[in-house]
Amino acid sequence: MKSSLVRDSFIVGAALFSMLFGAGNVVFPPYIGLTAGPEWFLGFICYYMADVGLALLAIYAMLTSSCIDNEEGIMHRLGHTAAMLMMCAIILCIGPLLAIPRTGATAFAISFAPLGYSSKGVSAAKILYSVVFFGISTLLAFRESNMVDIIARYLSPIKIGGFLLIVAAAFIMPIGPISDVVRDDNVAWHSILSGYQTLDVMAALVFGLIIVNALKAKGYESGRQKVLSVGIASLVAGALLFVIYCGLCYLGASESSDDPVETQKGALATHLVGRLFGSASTILLAIIVTVACMATSVALIGTTGTFISRFSKGRLSYKSIVVGTGLFSMVVSNFGLDNIIAFAAPILTFLYPGTLVVIVLSLFDRHIDNDNIFRFATVGALLASGLTVLEEWGLPLDVTRHLPFDSSGLSWIVPACVFGIMGYFIRHPQKPSTH
Repeated sequence: MKSSLVRDSFIVGAALFSMLFGAGNVVFPPYIGLTAGPEWFLGFICYYMADVGLALLAIYAMLTSSCIDNEEGIMHRLGHTAAMLMMCAIILCIGPLLAIPRTGATAFAISFAPLGYSSKGVSAAKILYSVVFFGISTLLAFRESNMVDIIARYLSPIKIGGFLLIVAAAFIMPIGPISDVVRDDNVAWHSILSGYQTLDVMAALVFGLIIVNALKAKGYESGRQKVLSVGIASLVAGALLFVIYCGLCYLGASESSDDPVETQKGALATHLVGRLFGSASTILLAIIVTVACMATSVALIGTTGTFISRFSKGRLSYKSIVVGTGLFSMVVSNFGLDNIIAFAAPILTFLYPGTLVVIVLSLFDRHIDNDNIFRFATVGALLASGLTVLEEWGLPLDVTRHLPFDSSGLSWIVPACVFGIMGYFIRHPQKPSTH
């Protein structure tokens, strides 16, 4: 194995970590530790597997199905039109409609709330912050070939170093003793649901394309080189996330004797870092969170530019899309975090089950020669999730509550299985010739 391949894979792995670990991911592990108390490690493992495990599984599925550098991505077995529609919807949701504006809004809320600035409503401070934040993000994403290296060389060290400092402090000088009382009636299941709800697996689908392009730009073109380099990069990102999530869960557990369960998740993270570092925590947390959010923002802006440019077959240039996405996200971020989530959440709720179905089936891609299994199972999942969204909007359909696992938000599993079995009996001549 060439040392240059390992080195480059480590660099890209650090960038992948920064892409996946946004500021939103900071709030869940401490809260899991707080409510789990003595069972904090069980909660951490369950959360990690449902969040990072699924994201890395998505990348592995793309590798096994040889589609990681295909513009249709893992959706290619659905057919070109359906695949591109799914990928466009995913890109828009994890891009300018939700995730990119949320990075700026979240960074402002966590960084400036301790200084007395409100994240609600429009203010001069928020507008100025969004102009600077998205201006820098757009500049860093402007050159497609250098984007991953910029994240890995400049943003990742600050992000990794900052969170490792917090984790080390949590273990070396814990805030207090871990409570003997478990304040969650089902630690394992609730932690799994928290990881499931992060939706990081959808981001992994498009980040896989970005890291492959970065590695191909470094000269790793062959199938074996791509599999090896992406595999190493994924393991590096997974290992970093393991250490940091573990430390943040323990940090929350060390406060389990003091803080009430009703503590807000966002406020908890700020409070815990304040307990560790005192008055210096305000500046430290502002720097770490801003860099953390900016790394994710740069990656998502670049991902949006890459995909839409390919989708338009070059009619829309990468750079013009990057600039447009940055400007759009800057404006939307000032609408407020709650409004951003309220707009895009139903679309994510609709798409996520179908995405998970395709990922699971892609793990067995070489053994499934009938594309209709993919298509029908995905339709079944989307029908169930679509009904869920309509019912949440107030339509008196009263269907999904009768489906198994509805109380856990997994009512789509049985319809996906039933429709997939139906697809098995509707034969398709063969897999696409491009596969």
